[in-house]
Amino acid sequence: MLPMLRSRNDDAVPRVTQHRILRQTSETLSTALEDGVRAVLGRTIQVVTGPPLREKFTRLPALGLYLYRVAVLADRRESMPTLVCRIDETADIREFYQDPAMPLGLDYLVSAWADEDAEQQELLGAAMRALLGTPVLEGALLEGDGFDPDERISVRPVEDVSVEFLMSLWRGFGEQLRPSVAYRCRVALQSPRRSPDLQRVTGKSIRIEQ
Repeated sequence: MLPMLRSRNDDAVPRVTQHRILRQTSETLSTALEDGVRAVLGRTIQVVTGPPLREKFTRLPALGLYLYRVAVLADRRESMPTLVCRIDETADIREFYQDPAMPLGLDYLVSAWADEDAEQQELLGAAMRALLGTPVLEGALLEGDGFDPDERISVRPVEDVSVEFLMSLWRGFGEQLRPSVAYRCRVALQSPRRSPDLQRVTGKSIRIEQ
């Protein structure tokens, strides 16, 4: 039988800063997009985050990056607690059972802003090429303390975004339909519910009495 799980709020809980993973994923993706477009175009293009409202784009050309949906991928969630093995700062091995993580899909809208339609299309093409060259965010690309050292975040285009959805989205912003494409980043929100550390048997002694 698995140990009884309990909520832990002390420093022993791994990744206590993981609630920042949404914000830090957005920041990481913004930097990756800016660096990638600079490599494609040979110049720096500003990336504006948040709702793509015209008044925010004071310097053109620019790219917009907007987190428009957080999807809970419940069909991929494990149903049972899993055994976690970690090495702490003193090099000791710690093992415990932890509730399953909640897989999330972070859906972003990447939009192009420029004075001319042709420049908008070219800029969006540069953004797509940049993200095509960065299909996984990992290692030094990850910005923030909400990630595990071995974290790998996939970046994939969202293929099922309809014209009707995009039109309703842009109407909600009070803007005309603009060249844009959607991407999904897959992350996992770790549960703070875990068992006490397991105590492994490291040795045993036998005494024979007569």
